[in-house]
Amino acid sequence: MFVALERTPPLLRLRLSPSFFCTMSDQQTAAIIAARQAEIRAKLAKFQQQQKGAPPPSAAPPPSRPPSQAPSSSTFSASPLTNRRPESSSASPSSLPSRGSPAGGSGGSADLDLIQRKIAEAKARLAGNNTLVAPRATAKGIYVPDDKGRVGTPQVGLDATGSIDLQAMLSSIPKREVATAKANQRSAQKKEGPGIGIGSKAKNPYLEYPTEATTIPTKRKARPLKFVQPGKYIEKADKERKHAQLERLKQEIAQNVKKAGMEVELDISDKALKKEPGPPAEWWDAPFLPNKAYTDMDETPVKPEELDQLVTLYVHHPIPIKPPSEQNSTPVVRSLMLTKKERKKLRRQRRQETQKEKQDKIRLGLLPPDPPKVKISNLMQVLGQEAIQDPTKIEARVRKEMAQRQQQHELTNEQRKLTPEERRAKIMNKLAEDKKQSNEVAVFKIKNCAHPKHRYKIEKNAQQYQLTGIVVVHPKCHLVIVEGGPKGIKAYRKLMLRRIDWNDMPPPKNTDGSSDMMDIDRFNTEGEDNKCYLVWEGQVKNKAFRKFTWRSFESEKMAREELSKWNVEHYWDAAVMASDEDLAARQPEL
Repeated sequence: MFVALERTPPLLRLRLSPSFFCTMSDQQTAAIIAARQAEIRAKLAKFQQQQKGAPPPSAAPPPSRPPSQAPSSSTFSASPLTNRRPESSSASPSSLPSRGSPAGGSGGSADLDLIQRKIAEAKARLAGNNTLVAPRATAKGIYVPDDKGRVGTPQVGLDATGSIDLQAMLSSIPKREVATAKANQRSAQKKEGPGIGIGSKAKNPYLEYPTEATTIPTKRKARPLKFVQPGKYIEKADKERKHAQLERLKQEIAQNVKKAGMEVELDISDKALKKEPGPPAEWWDAPFLPNKAYTDMDETPVKPEELDQLVTLYVHHPIPIKPPSEQNSTPVVRSLMLTKKERKKLRRQRRQETQKEKQDKIRLGLLPPDPPKVKISNLMQVLGQEAIQDPTKIEARVRKEMAQRQQQHELTNEQRKLTPEERRAKIMNKLAEDKKQSNEVAVFKIKNCAHPKHRYKIEKNAQQYQLTGIVVVHPKCHLVIVEGGPKGIKAYRKLMLRRIDWNDMPPPKNTDGSSDMMDIDRFNTEGEDNKCYLVWEGQVKNKAFRKFTWRSFESEKMAREELSKWNVEHYWDAAVMASDEDLAARQPEL
């Protein structure tokens, strides 16, 4: 195809765009070129006949071609790919008349000879130029320049197989400069430094640029998102509503008072309140001030070197003042806390005084002297010759005296001991005094405490420590609430959390008690770890219970209603809502 185009005159070469060949196959392209060549030859022959005055020969019709292989001339001329019609008048350079003369004159033959001569020169020049010249690609196609640098018509390149090299045609098409090219150039100029581009000192001397001594500020870090806590604005709105409701209530009260004629002027200005002026100087600062006042401190400053006698290592504590609630109450006598060394010293002094009094009474004859304290170890030193004469008799006597002294010592200790009634009364008095200090409450949660062994320990210890409360037995959980003094609650907490083995539930000895057996069968948790947890412990203002009771309920509603009679239903809510894992994590260390 390329050779066929080279043999035709330059002015009659087909100006086809490379994009036109991209849409056709090789057979269709060859058929189109053959058809156009036949049409051009026919027109050229007709034009030559007209120039010579001979009748035109019958032009052979163009070879028939199937419509599926090549389009018609009208379709070719109106193709949107070329966007131009083929110049049929310029079919052959020999048949082209000159523009300034009519066809068929002498001027036309001269022009025709000139055109043919130029064609011959061009063919000779192309034949003699065997070197390949680098083609130049433009937006309209590929142009091959000649040896003199002149550019011819666009040429179509072929690949090794003889078909059109579309890849070379696409790669040779120059790319249009886009807007990002300038932007890239500007960014490159910025990266080169402050001395290049618009911001240079030569163009803008008023700009300051960082030097090596100054550090370039780092990029500010992005601030993290701060989400609003759930319920923040709801709580704020609730506060505003309560404040508005309070103001509205105050206005209603003021209106009612005004209607009743009971309005009293309560606005008292600050001027009406007379306050006593403060002292010129506090008592702890007065010795250090020259004029006993703070006003002249700037004129006569304090000199530290003159205060050696006033500033000592001793601390002056102010006199303690009782609060108004304890001014009329009976004074509380508290024993002095002594160290172990001080307690031993006092005991030694007390025993010495007692021994000295006894010795004085013996000297005055009020008491008989103590017999010698003879032992087996000092037998020979005390008795001497008497022990040598009859040692067996002396040894028996010494052993008898030792037994008497031991018996007297034990008798004295027994007399000094308290009787069981006195001991019990002493314990009760201590517990009564303990209850007066504060009201402590402890709430325990147990999976199962209905066993008679556990029930006996719970009730008996509560009575012994003088505790009040209630035990709520429910299939979901068993709740124990106790109230009492700090010492009683402390001992009961050790009982519930450490002393009782809640998994030790042997069969009861008395099987006659049907109620106990029913409770055990009803709340039996076989295979589960029975454990006691401390739900809450703290102080309350007043006690809620008068005695220690035991209650069993089938439904949770009944248990809560029973506790609501004593206003302690919140203990049940706290025990039910808390899981065993949460309770185990916050158990106290015993």
